[in-house]
Amino acid sequence: MRPKAICYLIIMLLITGMIACGADDDDAESTETETATTTPSQPTEPTATFERNIDFAAEEEAIRELYDRYATAHGDQDVDILADVWFKSESDDIFTAWTFWAGTFERNNGWKAVTSAWEGIFRLRQGAVTVNITYIAIDSRGKEAVLRGAYKWGGLQGDLISALEKDGSDWKIRAIDYTGGNNGKQVKDLIEPAHTFGEIPQE
Repeated sequence: MRPKAICYLIIMLLITGMIACGADDDDAESTETETATTTPSQPTEPTATFERNIDFAAEEEAIRELYDRYATAHGDQDVDILADVWFKSESDDIFTAWTFWAGTFERNNGWKAVTSAWEGIFRLRQGAVTVNITYIAIDSRGKEAVLRGAYKWGGLQGDLISALEKDGSDWKIRAIDYTGGNNGKQVKDLIEPAHTFGEIPQE
């Protein structure tokens, strides 16, 4: 065979080999692409949305009944019942604020201090208690509430603001400000409550 022919043959073999390799790469790429595009996507887990159906009218009635018990406990000077309607915690969020001691502002923090304070007040003051509820607000979870009203107790009378909180399934009093907010905002109103009765008085 002539050297020129041998050169042509070698060149032809090299070109054929390169073409064959390129075709294999294309096949591999197309197979990978096909595999990637034909693999079914994993099903996404459905997002569970839970809506609590809260009977706000029933919750409001439960708060009113709690305050009836509270007033009765005052009139009877029954510290045990009075202690039972309060949220049992030693947090500073549990408190009474009043000016019952000769008009001096006092705040008692924690459930034990609240109970003890009432024992002292009962030695000084007696008589039936009434609370005319003028406003109730309940949050969207049905867990927190704010109550406003006018109270009368013997010769005392004034406005009160109270915070309430659910303890399990029962409403409990968390705080009461008997000064009507005259000594600073001891009890904060709920922001955008889901249920209200009455209106907040204009300050």
